[in-house]
Amino acid sequence: MSTKTLTKVCSVAALLVLVFAALGPGKWIPRSGYGWQVDHFVCYFAFTLMICRAWPRAIIVGGAMTAFAVLLEGLQAFTPDRIPDLHAALYSAGGVMGAALPAHVVMRAKKRLNGTVLQVKLGVSSSVRKVHTELLTAFRRDRALEGHSARAAGKSMTIIGRPIPIRLTASRLRQPL
Repeated sequence: MSTKTLTKVCSVAALLVLVFAALGPGKWIPRSGYGWQVDHFVCYFAFTLMICRAWPRAIIVGGAMTAFAVLLEGLQAFTPDRIPDLHAALYSAGGVMGAALPAHVVMRAKKRLNGTVLQVKLGVSSSVRKVHTELLTAFRRDRALEGHSARAAGKSMTIIGRPIPIRLTASRLRQPL
């Protein structure tokens, strides 16, 4: 059995566990001790992540799981020891959306990249570009004179991915960047 098939089977089993937890006897349901609000949110968050892993359309899964959460909460009206609660449905829907929306973003980015290397292009303002050019020119000039003078103490600074050594002298400290 492939991993994808196994994940789908496990997600269907998780839905069945969720149905039992929502409609089964209240005394059989394990509780976290943090309150029913946290239980609802965390349970639906975890199940939605599992189901989004099996079926890669996270927005559709999120919508279906939200409807499923509201339906299960409404069906509790027909159980003898439970009552439906709008707040519980909203906490459940919050857990679903809390998992589905980031899953959608991750799946979309993964699909978009599709094995390519991510290249980030930074928008650089003209003032930053001017400072970068001045620092690079000063660095090259100082490199040319390096054999004739002692090297001043300084730290290297990274601008747009390239380390540029900066030497602090009295004349540069007075100049505005």
